[in-house]
Amino acid sequence: MKAIIIAVLLTTWSLTAQAQEQAQNTKAINQHPATLVTFEYLRNAMGQDWRKASALMEPASLEILKARYIIRIKAAATLDDEIRLVRRLDCSNLNEVEKLQPSDFYVRFHAGIQNRFNIDQDKLKKILDSLGVKVLSLAEETVNSKEYCHILVRTRHSNGDKTISALDLVSLLKVEGKWKVTTTAQEPVVKSLKEPTE
Repeated sequence: MKAIIIAVLLTTWSLTAQAQEQAQNTKAINQHPATLVTFEYLRNAMGQDWRKASALMEPASLEILKARYIIRIKAAATLDDEIRLVRRLDCSNLNEVEKLQPSDFYVRFHAGIQNRFNIDQDKLKKILDSLGVKVLSLAEETVNSKEYCHILVRTRHSNGDKTISALDLVSLLKVEGKWKVTTTAQEPVVKSLKEPTE
């Protein structure tokens, strides 16, 4: 009987220790500087405050987003398609688009999408008031002397009609000592293999 009691006590102690360790890990992950940036970025994006969201992004990512959009405009199948893509940014021609600062491009691009869906301010407030973000995991890595952090989160919010839950992976890059959201860290990296030498 003593052996059973000791086994139960050891199992209980082990489970309690594991729960405490998990709680400490969760607290550490939630307080990680990259996690705090992720929370702020998601709140700004969900609240459609694109200016604040762009300030949390890596500058090179913003430049790449703009460059890709310009390529898309130039590859438009028809003149009408090109005009539509340019007007989405509240510009009158491609030249104006090319002159935009990358952060201004980001703001105008998302504002253009926002205008298409026409979300009213009451729904936006409901979304922000109900927004919950849970960090599921955090992984850090260094690639070519660049520090990255990848954070897997579960977001939940309600727009008043429905509750929406999504799983998101946010990647961040340390830029001049600060974590910034990056759009390039999740792209495949392709390296050509060297031919064997004889």
